[in-house]
Amino acid sequence: MSDFSYKVDEEYIRDTRRYLHSHPELSGQEYATAAFIRCELERFGILYRNVDKTGTWARIDGKSDGKCVLLRADIDALPMQEETGLDYASKTQGVMHACGHDFHTAALLGAAKSLSEIRDIFYGTIFLAFQHAEEFGHGSQHFAQIGLTRGYDRAFGVHITPFFPVGSVAINNGADMASCDYFKIAVTGKASHITKPHLGINALTAAAEIALKLPGLPATVLSPLENALVGVGKLQAGSSYNIMAGEAVLEGSLRAFSEEVRARLIEKITQTAKSVAQSSGAQAEVYFENFTPALVNDSDAFKEAVAVSSELLGAEHVYQNQSKDFGSDDFAEYLRYEKGVYVHVGAANEQVNSRLPLHASSLTPDEGALRIATELHVRYALHILSN
Repeated sequence: MSDFSYKVDEEYIRDTRRYLHSHPELSGQEYATAAFIRCELERFGILYRNVDKTGTWARIDGKSDGKCVLLRADIDALPMQEETGLDYASKTQGVMHACGHDFHTAALLGAAKSLSEIRDIFYGTIFLAFQHAEEFGHGSQHFAQIGLTRGYDRAFGVHITPFFPVGSVAINNGADMASCDYFKIAVTGKASHITKPHLGINALTAAAEIALKLPGLPATVLSPLENALVGVGKLQAGSSYNIMAGEAVLEGSLRAFSEEVRARLIEKITQTAKSVAQSSGAQAEVYFENFTPALVNDSDAFKEAVAVSSELLGAEHVYQNQSKDFGSDDFAEYLRYEKGVYVHVGAANEQVNSRLPLHASSLTPDEGALRIATELHVRYALHILSN
């Protein structure tokens, strides 16, 4: 792909990943993680700026002007108790890196180290986004608000996957991950003692009917060739076993792969909730918040990533268009206006619990994925800058 010679410090990325794994922090609370990242960047002689409180934006300038590439890693962990039994397991009660963000951060720091060592031989600029709050805070929007998700030729990111073996990658052309909308539906009825149902309006039964109807909406709105998902994960109602609930609240998520489908389903969810509530004499207010748009890989960037990955791993280990699902990732924000690609790095090993799904409390991805993720960052950046 290029004539650049670089080194990947495997001991560094392994030790960095294990340190991060044992010191996880929740979305928006990654203060120690951010301090660690910034200290490492300073050590590598890389300029950076803070984004919000715990995000970090850095740049590596080559010997002169040229193209610009953005490399991104997410840094936050999940609110769950680790059950891996690893020597470097989480030291924080109830918090765990169960989605690979420790891998992603270590790999990008390793790539930053490698690229900083050869900055005097490549043209152009490499931006580094160490992004906070991916899991619950859509932290990419903080980067977008100050213009950091525009102005580059390519954006590149990686995510480990337990569904492909270590030594392989999966890359999609076009739609890769779904959009994610959070919704809350507040149903208002009229409280009454359950022995006097004629004096009240049961918000609980209205909410329950709404919860049953919503998951089936995509089939009534979309063609068989379109994909979307509506799920309800939470319903709260009532204050006592013998009081008819006067209020109820549902919370759920809408996932879609296009803005047009997303808009149609938002309208349908709103109409359905209000209609069902009204049929019971209750009222429903519907609130939506978009966490991230659909993640759509650019076709040119896809081809480039396939070429770079094939050179590194062999074409037989590059799985094309086999990993699309309804998961979401706010790396999508970096692809909203600019070209880029997201690569899923295989981390499965039958000898350990690496085939458990992401967010599993016993997940132990194969650390062989670390070098591959690091190399992909470096190679993709150099490929773009040299063409």
